[in-house]
Amino acid sequence: MAHKFTKNEIAQQVIEDYKAVAGKVVLLSEVQCYDDSESLVEDVVLDPPVVARIDQYPTTDNSDLLHWNDEWLDPYLDVSILEPHPALANLRPSWTFGTCRSTKGEVQEAPFVLAGPDLQEKFRDAPGLDQETLGGCAPQPAPAP
Repeated sequence: MAHKFTKNEIAQQVIEDYKAVAGKVVLLSEVQCYDDSESLVEDVVLDPPVVARIDQYPTTDNSDLLHWNDEWLDPYLDVSILEPHPALANLRPSWTFGTCRSTKGEVQEAPFVLAGPDLQEKFRDAPGLDQETLGGCAPQPAPAP
């Protein structure tokens, strides 16, 4: 039988999960996006994963992070995409889920892993792609010689 947690205990675990990845470069395999008409396109799967950064929230009240769904806390993490990816053509990536946790002790892992030290260093100060670049995330043909 899984250990039960209070909502406050779950919230604290999620906040600690967030602190461990905020500002870090990740390999992201699922993201929530908007299309050109501002409609939410849920669960865009990225295979292979895209290089992204988990954005740090500007406030410490955690209201942007903590989203309860009955007994599940589904944290929303804002992301910046750092390299083009064909699955993101004509979409505006916005956020991904962090590790989701339930008061029943169940855990659904986040759809990303921390990138290795080489990618952390390469993208340490890199800005996220702008919306114009993201709109053209499909691979572009090489220029004619």
